[in-house]
Amino acid sequence: MEGLKHFPLDDKMDEEILFECPVCSEAVPHEIIKKRESKKHLKLTVRCLNCGHTHNIEKTVKLKDVKIIISRYGESEKKVVQFPTDEILEVGEVINIQGEDVEITSIETTKRVSSSKIQDIETLWAKSISIPKKVGISINDGKTTHSVNVLVPQDYVFDNESIYRIGNAFFRIKMIKTEKGTFKREIAGKIKRIYAENVKPFKKYKDLSEYYSNL
Repeated sequence: MEGLKHFPLDDKMDEEILFECPVCSEAVPHEIIKKRESKKHLKLTVRCLNCGHTHNIEKTVKLKDVKIIISRYGESEKKVVQFPTDEILEVGEVINIQGEDVEITSIETTKRVSSSKIQDIETLWAKSISIPKKVGISINDGKTTHSVNVLVPQDYVFDNESIYRIGNAFFRIKMIKTEKGTFKREIAGKIKRIYAENVKPFKKYKDLSEYYSNL
């Protein structure tokens, strides 16, 4: 049986999932009728959609303490969290740690890997996505370049067609840099840095002044 990560553990009871049916003697679709779970144990009452047989499935979970280092605006916090040992985590995956959504940025076993079972993981690195995203903007005026930071919602959209304002400065984006390359339009949560150029004051603009930060 697969790990808990692959069970429909939300409140929906009408989902179908493959289980071994003792009557059909093969893995066939089942519907979940009842679910009871604790930190280390899961019990499901399921009905086979092939023959109608109802039976229970139980799973005892082995947990492992894993060190996770969470980054917030350049500062890090270390926590120790328990995960099911057969669960698989991947870089880029979003998990919830004590009420805070974080994105996994690195996984260490005996080396750095892109994915791994919990039982092999020694340390996780992650960044908080429950806080505003700090975005650095380099603005060139033709002679010099100066940098500013803004703290914006993770889903705030930047694009190269709009005019932006911070205080008395107006600028247009030339390039948006992310982990996967450069783009003309992207949400703040995926941005590493923005490169822009000064423009003359414009009547229609997006004001970022309220998001300005000196962090």
